[in-house]
Amino acid sequence: MPSYPLDGVPLDHPAGCWRLKKGTQRRPLPGARAVRVTVPGRAGELPIVGLDHELTSFSLVFTVTGATPAGGDGGFPQLEADLEALSALLGVRHRLMNLRYQAGSMVRVADVTVIAASEPELWVGAARARLAAVIEVPSVYWRDETTATWTGNADLDDLLITTLAGSTAPITDALIRVTGPISSMTVTDVATQGKLGLLTPGSNSLAAGERLILDCAAMRAAVVTTDTWDLATGGDRTGVISVFGPGSASRWLHLTPAVAVGDPFSRTVLISCSGSGITAASKLEVRARRSYL
Repeated sequence: MPSYPLDGVPLDHPAGCWRLKKGTQRRPLPGARAVRVTVPGRAGELPIVGLDHELTSFSLVFTVTGATPAGGDGGFPQLEADLEALSALLGVRHRLMNLRYQAGSMVRVADVTVIAASEPELWVGAARARLAAVIEVPSVYWRDETTATWTGNADLDDLLITTLAGSTAPITDALIRVTGPISSMTVTDVATQGKLGLLTPGSNSLAAGERLILDCAAMRAAVVTTDTWDLATGGDRTGVISVFGPGSASRWLHLTPAVAVGDPFSRTVLISCSGSGITAASKLEVRARRSYL
């Protein structure tokens, strides 16, 4: 059976203090952030692709009992204590909370906030209550719990990032690391044809042993000379990164999964890297978590 732990606390309490109602809504698909453009003299609207997603929200409905944490029957006083404990769990406001969705070996995680909770509906004699809470996922997507690193050649097209296979949503926060020697480097997301690279004259080369780290979430870049993923240890190169392609005015590379023709179970993320002066020591690496709608 699927389960939801919130900040490590099961929302189906093991002693039965509270439990999720069966059939509680799970992970609705996010909608697109609509943009409509009409042109006089043209029927309909202009077709627009690449729209971003709206945030997602869903409800969780709880049945709260008078069970004690040890599994005993505490009656109505314990029901009040259980409601207070559940309210404290759902009432965190100073930070985002970690929500896990588990179904067997499958685990998805998201940073969430509780934006609303209903007034508890009480059955005093039975020491029971029902409570609904609305969960919001500000960053829209669910993620793998752990980060994986993929390594490939720095001079090939349509490289399959095996660690991101199976994703259903774009990965917007990847760390990309290119190891020199390489000049006039360009990294491309094959699905969207978004590109970024070192193309600025006079600053477009990496020497042997140098590593360019590209932080796509923070839109920062740095060159380091040791085997690290920490941009703070290197020299800043953000100002000489060229970004072009769809969405390049407001973001860096979004690694986007593509569905194979006729097979929705085959979802792959492809990346290309090109440049000059490449040797066997040149490498392309991607550190990221898979992303899901």
